[in-house]
Amino acid sequence: MSENQKNESLFLVSSAIHTKHGIFSPEQRLQQTIETCKSIKSRCPADIIIIDGGDKDLSEDEKKELSPHIDTFVSFCESPHLKNILVIPSQDIVKNMAEIMTFGTMYEQLIESGEYKKYKRIFKMSGRYTLNDDFNYDKHMQATDKIIVRGPFTSQFRQETTGGVSLQYMSRLWSFDAFLLPYIRDIYTDMFNHMTDRLNAKGYIDIEHLLFHHLDPILIENIGKLGVEGNIAPNGARVSD
Repeated sequence: MSENQKNESLFLVSSAIHTKHGIFSPEQRLQQTIETCKSIKSRCPADIIIIDGGDKDLSEDEKKELSPHIDTFVSFCESPHLKNILVIPSQDIVKNMAEIMTFGTMYEQLIESGEYKKYKRIFKMSGRYTLNDDFNYDKHMQATDKIIVRGPFTSQFRQETTGGVSLQYMSRLWSFDAFLLPYIRDIYTDMFNHMTDRLNAKGYIDIEHLLFHHLDPILIENIGKLGVEGNIAPNGARVSD
């Protein structure tokens, strides 16, 4: 990121270009991620950090193809913590635990460096999705001291599975006032521990339910449709939030 920082927001984009899960090839996933970044840059004065939790790092050619569209690429493929997660057989567990771990670590790094203080707002966006005409950047930027997230929605799980969490927030795109980053970092630590406890109890919970359970409702602002769409990895179905 340049020293003469002009962009007022930061997009943290989750990614797994090389993964054994899902129907899309690494080539397709890379192109979809580039489209993600193009959609951000076309609608926001934002910096983009790709947080990749894939099985292996990008090749030099892949990085060269991606680099014009982003500001920073962070790979966790050599992280022992990620490697311990990636050997879990369940795709759902891997995806959720890997994202919580990698983002929690990234939040910590941004706090330690003080880098986050140059931004007014931080967005979390899932890679391979794109912003559409329903996305309203100004509404996010005007939500001072607030978290904007879509929901809550009714759970698809039995309460016995989630340990009583019956509602969820959609997590493909959400944002928060940058000053809340230390709070969000702490929430992610709690979320990782919570998910670990649920799995140890032979249950299950995902990021969406964890966000609903842990985020303080006083901080939540709901603006309706957020303006993000894409194809989910397991079966390619089109979704829109």
